[in-house]
Amino acid sequence: MNLYYLNLMIVIIYGVITSFFSDWLSRQISKKAYTREILSFLFHCLFGFVLQILSLVSAISFFIVDRLLAKVKIGWLSVIIAFVIVVLVFILMMNR
Repeated sequence: MNLYYLNLMIVIIYGVITSFFSDWLSRQISKKAYTREILSFLFHCLFGFVLQILSLVSAISFFIVDRLLAKVKIGWLSVIIAFVIVVLVFILMMNR
């Protein structure tokens, strides 16, 4: 059970970092929105494929969730609270 939570935390941390980097890199390469979205998707897939096929599925999921959350316009406070909750659950589960 602990290994599952450790993997989850690694996926979340790696996914968030590479998602930010993918979006930043796509903005640097192209100013057109459509091209930027395609490049961002490709970068998500590239970074996801680094850790094999299962992580590719996670990378595509990160991309989809990221785009859905962008439409909802949530604030940074909500993101920070959600992240802290995930970390606290992880810590609690590791101490079981």
